[in-house]
Amino acid sequence: MIRHYLADRVLFILFYVINTAAIVLVAYLSLLFAGLEQPWSEFTYMGLLALFFLLLGLAIDYARRRPLLKKLLEMEKRNPLPLETALELETMQVPSREAFLFIGMLRRYQERYREELDHYKAMQEQHQIFVNQWVHHMKTPVSVISLLTQQGKQQLEDQGSKTFLDEINDENDRFRHGLELMLHLARLDHFAVDFVADEVDVVALLRELVNEEKRQFIRRNLFPEIRVDTKDPFVYSDQKWLRVVFHQLLLNALRYSQQGKGDRITIAVFKEGDATLVEIQDRGIGIPAHDLPNIFSPFFTGDNGRKKTESTGMGLYLSRIITDRLGHSLYAHSQVSEGTTMTVRFSSRTLHDR
Repeated sequence: MIRHYLADRVLFILFYVINTAAIVLVAYLSLLFAGLEQPWSEFTYMGLLALFFLLLGLAIDYARRRPLLKKLLEMEKRNPLPLETALELETMQVPSREAFLFIGMLRRYQERYREELDHYKAMQEQHQIFVNQWVHHMKTPVSVISLLTQQGKQQLEDQGSKTFLDEINDENDRFRHGLELMLHLARLDHFAVDFVADEVDVVALLRELVNEEKRQFIRRNLFPEIRVDTKDPFVYSDQKWLRVVFHQLLLNALRYSQQGKGDRITIAVFKEGDATLVEIQDRGIGIPAHDLPNIFSPFFTGDNGRKKTESTGMGLYLSRIITDRLGHSLYAHSQVSEGTTMTVRFSSRTLHDR
């Protein structure tokens, strides 16, 4: 701390030394031109006296500034720096007018920042409330449309009309999935509040999701295959959030598989050491190698997104955020024209350190 203090006053010390040397030099030249004897002992005394007052002044100034410097160095190590920094500094004795003005300016800046932050949080909460209410209101017409199309298929005998109703139902399902994605994204800010750790049977959960999307499998002529190579399919996680992840990965597998060709979507649950792995593999169009590093970025759709207009670029981003917050791992392996494998890894320490 003393080193920093002296480094800030190098210029002052230099000018003080030069000034003292100039005074001694003037006295020496004056005596020299007057033909008088040069009193070197007095010159030495003048230099030592000047040095004494320099050190005394620096010591007094350092003693006055030391508490503030110590506090600033302590705050520098804090991460993150709290918004009460200015209030904390104002409680100290300020050593100079400059420091007083700086602390006052810092306080006004932090007050303005806090006001803007509170305003932003209020707007964000209002937006989330609006989104949640809007999504819940829209679920009702979505359910009604689904019910009406099913009733229409039962009442109509014309195959063309049934096909038309199937297309309406498919678009309705896309809308429903979009609403669910929007709702989950809005709830991410309250993840900790809406989190319940429990033992989850991943096989039962996956079978439930496959059964829920069975109409999509039939419609796209795809076949689900669940392989279980472990006697312990239980993991520690939050079932509701984990369901969102698996559902999104399953929808992606359905969406990017070769449609109408009778391919399989394989879901494998197995052990790897102490970890439990869940793989969802399709045999679809695959992901280009240059797109793989970015598939978990928000709004990234890549080359496949240009071919599939229904892609939003938010599904895998949401899945990665959820798995990270749950303490799991999510990664992808893919080759063009061969398919994609999405893997969720549950380590033996999952949730225990969270």
